[in-house]
Amino acid sequence: MFVKRITLFKLLGFEVRIDMSWFIIAFVVTWSLAEGLFPFYYKNLSKGTYWWMGACGALGLFVSIVFHEICHSVVARRYGLRIKGITLFIFGGVAEMAEEPESAKAEFMMA
Repeated sequence: MFVKRITLFKLLGFEVRIDMSWFIIAFVVTWSLAEGLFPFYYKNLSKGTYWWMGACGALGLFVSIVFHEICHSVVARRYGLRIKGITLFIFGGVAEMAEEPESAKAEFMMA
């Protein structure tokens, strides 16, 4: 499914990886915040400050997606499913399951 991934760290026993496509969305988010949103709402700051703010915004997006996927993974583990890892890519993130849930209840709780 994913071409080239970089393993970043392990959290709660889950490997967190970034697919190369994630860097595209990270740049687009950083750029749109630094060149559009922040200059509109926060006038008279330096260009560098806007870019730092944009990078922090992209980092916040990264952290929120990792947290979201960790929550899916913890519930899956509670239902006895093995998670291969979590990968962030251009459209968000995915917890990669080694097998499918055995019941609709487990599937519902993981969603």
